This record gives sequence, structure tokens and C-alpha cells, in this order.
Amino acid sequence: MNGQDAKDGWHLLHGGFRADRKLSQKDSLTTQGDVYTGSEGATIVHSILSPPENVNVERLVTLSGGNILGRWNHIFSSRHDTTLQFYFDEYHRGGPNAIDVRDTIDFDFQNHLVLGARQDLIWGVAYRHTVDDTEGTIDEAFVPADSSKYLFSLFVQDQITLRPNRTYLYVGTKLENSYFTGWDLQPSVHIAWTPSAHRTFWVGISRSSRTPTRPDVNLDAALAALPGPAKVVLLGSPNAKSEHVVAYEAGYRAQPTTKLSIDFAAFLSTYSGLQSVDQLPSFFDSNSVPPLLVLPESFGNDLHGTTDGFEAAVNWRATERWTLSPGYSLLQMHLHGDPNGDDRASVSDTEGSIPRHQAQLRSHLELWRGFAWDATAYFVGRLPAQAVASYTRLDTQLTWRFMESASLSIVGQNLLRDHHVEFNDAFQSVNSSQVKRSAYAKLTLLF
Repeated sequence: MNGQDAKDGWHLLHGGFRADRKLSQKDSLTTQGDVYTGSEGATIVHSILSPPENVNVERLVTLSGGNILGRWNHIFSSRHDTTLQFYFDEYHRGGPNAIDVRDTIDFDFQNHLVLGARQDLIWGVAYRHTVDDTEGTIDEAFVPADSSKYLFSLFVQDQITLRPNRTYLYVGTKLENSYFTGWDLQPSVHIAWTPSAHRTFWVGISRSSRTPTRPDVNLDAALAALPGPAKVVLLGSPNAKSEHVVAYEAGYRAQPTTKLSIDFAAFLSTYSGLQSVDQLPSFFDSNSVPPLLVLPESFGNDLHGTTDGFEAAVNWRATERWTLSPGYSLLQMHLHGDPNGDDRASVSDTEGSIPRHQAQLRSHLELWRGFAWDATAYFVGRLPAQAVASYTRLDTQLTWRFMESASLSIVGQNLLRDHHVEFNDAFQSVNSSQVKRSAYAKLTLLF
């Protein structure tokens, strides 16, 4: 945060493959996989109990893993096809706080049917099983250290043609069963009206959920050491519930001319059961060395409220070689704490951690002899709760396509300022670092 080296450099050795094979006229198989190994630096806040002190400690995080995916597609007819997918991932991360080793296996089945002249139906089921083995430290641990969790879901979506080439109705739902919260229904309804070939209006309503994660339920993290001695800790909650949102959306898309297109969308979302941080009764831990007073905080679901806003984007082909694409979004958040909740994270802190205004301007210019120049300016509004000021960022890229399958790019990022802060979360154990000005070259070969 003070402009010094954040010690957050990283390197990664990554390799992978993909093979697509046509088994028959109606069957195809895709196989792909990745392996990687590397490390990254991090500066964490480490709590010392005797004497009580919170110090910055540099850590080297080791990471490695790999995955493999197989996808089989079978075509029964031009109106019926099915897909079966298998995925396995192994993940190792050594820090910067707890050590985490995780294996995940995933099965996914989808079936696509065209019913009559007006219905296009797709349905499917999925199952995921994940097993982890963690090793905690004084800064962060999980209780229990090992876990085995599952997630089962099924979905269906039907595209119904109310009027050919004019009006379409999309109706669907997802039914999900989580290890932590059980069954959860997530329906959606959208309708699109295209009065002409260059204009589309659409509206929709949907319900979505965020199910609790392992940290939400099993975390045991030290936030700070205090004189006394005492320790502030953040605990997961065994009573963690899903967060829910009902979103109302409407939009308009148009292409007034061959050189100009416009996209506009407005939304209103209502939230319930949003995650909060609640204060629990303090207690004295005589088994600790040294014995200390524990000031616990825990995740809850005590916030609710609404968000509203809009997004607008334009794509303008100014000349045959030059394209400009401006965009802007507004997000307003209105949250409230539940009357019976004990939420220490104030509503203003939550609302003040989201930028209200964001804008961007993209420029693409085709030059000569395979050269192209791209430039993008971004504006992000301030985060008052995190003492992060608004900033404008400028990136640019010069690309030379010297062959049909090869190109060379020179890229500059964050050119306006030497460094700036983008995020600063009080509950992060890893210190936020500043984004620096940078430049690199990239060679791309396609074969």
C-alpha cells in the first residue's frame, strides 16, 4: 500500500492438450487436459500472541495440479442430440495461510430435443463430489481439517416460439441440492420481441442462489492480536444459509445503421439472506499458550435489500478501419440489516465496497500491412468504505500479423499512473497490493 515491493511476483509452468475425434457420423469425442506447477509471493498479516503483535510476513506459496476432461456427443437426428461429460481436477496449494489439497470429480449430462415447430427443449443433470485435506496454521484453519462434499443439480429450459422470427418465450428452472443447505429452486422466465430485423426488446425475471462454501461454514481465521492478551477471530457458521436474489431485467438492442449498434439494459434485484459478520460472546481460552481472551465473529445471513441500475454500450464503426466502443454502467445498492441480527459489518461498509460508476472506451484501428492498434480507457468509481479512490486506467496494444497463423504484440498496461489501488478488504489475510504500470511482448502461433 505504500509503494514498496509487494513481494507478490509469480511464475507458472503450464502445459495442456486437446484432441477432437469423430468416432462415427453421429458420435464425436473431445479429450483435453492440463498440468501446471509454480509459485507466487504474498504478504500476509501474521498475529503473534506473546507479546501481542500483528506483523507483515512474506510467504512463498507453492501451487500445482492438473485436470482431465472427456466429452462425448451423440446425434440421434437433426432434432435430437445428447452430451455426456466427465471432469477430474487435482489441486495443491501450499499457503499463504493454510495448506489445501483438493480432488474434484464432476459428471454432466445434457439432452437436447426439438419438439414440433415451436419448442426447443434442453434438460440435464449434474453431480460434483469434492474431497479436501487441509493443514491449518495460527492464522487460518478449517474445522474439521478434512471434508467430503457433494453437489447435485438438474435443469430444464424450453425456448417457445410464440411468433416465428418475432416473439420468443424462454422458460426454465434449475433445482440444486447442496451438502450444506439441501434443495434450492432457481426458476427463470424471459421473453424477447423482435419487431424488425434490427431491433429487439426483452424482459425477464429470475431467481438465483449462492450456496455456502467451505470457508463460510468451517473457517477459523485470526484477524488480529490485541493486548491482554486477546485475539479477534472470524469463524464459519454451521447454520450458514444460501443467499438469494430475484432479478428483474429489461433491455433493448438496435442497429440503426450498418455502422452503429446500441445495447441497453436496466435491472432491479432484491436480495435476502446476504452474508453478514456477527459478533459472538467472548470467552477465555485457558488451553492456549499463553491463555487469552477470544473475541469471536462469525458469518451470518442478516442483510437484505435491493440493487438497481443500468448498462449501456455502443459500437460505432467510425471509418472502414476505425471502430469505437464506449460503455457505461450505474449500480446503486440499498441494503438493510435484519432487525434481530447482530451484524457488525455495517451496511455502509458493504455498500461502500462496490463502485457506483464504471465506464470504458475501446478503440480498434486497422493500420497497414497487418498492423492493428488497440487502446482502452477504463474509469472505476471510488470505494469509500475501503478508502480506495476512483481511478482511470489506460491500456494499449500494437499487433503485427506477419503470417495468417502468427502474430506479434507489444502491450502496455496502466500507462497513466505508476501504480494504483483497486481493492482493500479489511477481512483479507493477504495484503492488497497496488497495480503497477507494465509492458510485455507476446508471440502467438496457431497450428
